[in-house]
Amino acid sequence: MRTVRKVRARTAPAPAATVGPPPGRPARLRPFHRLLGDRPRAVPLPATARLAHGAFPHPDFQDAWQLDLRPGMPREPEAWQDMLGRAGFRVLGRTEHEILLGEDARHLDFRASIHLADGHVTLGTVVRIHRRAGRLYFTVVRRVHPFVVRTVLRRFHRRLALAAPGAGERPRARG
Repeated sequence: MRTVRKVRARTAPAPAATVGPPPGRPARLRPFHRLLGDRPRAVPLPATARLAHGAFPHPDFQDAWQLDLRPGMPREPEAWQDMLGRAGFRVLGRTEHEILLGEDARHLDFRASIHLADGHVTLGTVVRIHRRAGRLYFTVVRRVHPFVVRTVLRRFHRRLALAAPGAGERPRARG
């Protein structure tokens, strides 16, 4: 009889200082994260969102959805701009705490405001309707709009929360 000897391959241990990315969420836990995760809440358009309030003198529709910012998440609107910038919307205005994106069409004009203040991110929408075709179009869109806006805000919030540095990586506040 012949015995076979197993040889272990020696590997160098990983350096202790490197930290890998967080593990992915198991598929069986995703429904619980969706149910128990942060949910955007409907709020009035913040008074400090001056670009959104000044977009149209008499808007036909406006709404806003808000989420709390977690520690380590970016507090600059430029980091959140990609949320709506990927859809091809133009940047129409910018302040220290707000970015206004939007488009103009024959039937309606809309503006989307990303406003960061007081530990919250607020995604607001302001719409001005031009003609009968715009009213018909917005009657349909108005039903789906809250769902779409909440989903976009929630997904981008989750993406930035996972990319935020952990407590050990953030600079310590000096008092």
